[in-house]
Amino acid sequence: MKHKIKEIKPKKRIQRILFYMVPDLVKILGLSKLTIRKYLRTGIIPGAVKIGRNYMISSRCFNRWLGKE
Repeated sequence: MKHKIKEIKPKKRIQRILFYMVPDLVKILGLSKLTIRKYLRTGIIPGAVKIGRNYMISSRCFNRWLGKE
């Protein structure tokens, strides 16, 4: 059984790099906020950075993790 992955464009841009934030990943992966934060914090989804209280991951790192790159 394959999971459907929604196509959502990253909303945050820092110096021409597009970033996904936790709410974006919730919509894309269909997981809870807590699960996404745990995956980002523990490195299950690698490449995340924490700025203040917010986790972000570049679209490039996320697509690589998904196997799209």
